[in-house]
Amino acid sequence: MNVAAYRLPGRYSKGMARIESIAEQAARLVQDEMRERLGHVEIVASDTRGYRGRILAAEQQILGTRTDPLWDYPESVGHTTLIPSGVLILVDLEATAAGELDETLVHELVHAVQFGRRGKRDFVLAGIRNNHGIQKAGGWLKVTLVDNRRVAADEREAQRLEHLARKLR
Repeated sequence: MNVAAYRLPGRYSKGMARIESIAEQAARLVQDEMRERLGHVEIVASDTRGYRGRILAAEQQILGTRTDPLWDYPESVGHTTLIPSGVLILVDLEATAAGELDETLVHELVHAVQFGRRGKRDFVLAGIRNNHGIQKAGGWLKVTLVDNRRVAADEREAQRLEHLARKLR
């Protein structure tokens, strides 16, 4: 697991230090609770501007193109996406309240574990291709009824496991 800053102003050094200090412990807690293993994970902390830029760069890298997404990224404090070597977790320290940083990291680590499940990487990649207008994800009915249920179930699992953040020291 690698932890790094991306275009992060110095005023966020406390948040960055917190991520560095809890990342390994949070990963162990999530893996133990889910009884599944993380693959290669990179955690990047940034401010809002750098956060959105790093998501775009990661998606362009995994797609091998310079396309822009058809839609803007939704407001969020954390985001998990694919990189060629595994999974990238981004944390927006500007948007994350200090008291929610631990929960945000645990939440995104749950998604990182989910991305290692059978078929999930292909599912996420199909979504990225769709968002960049490269390849439609499927018919309207399939996308809205099946794929949205899968995403919602993953999100509920990540929210349910945020309680693990209380165990971090």
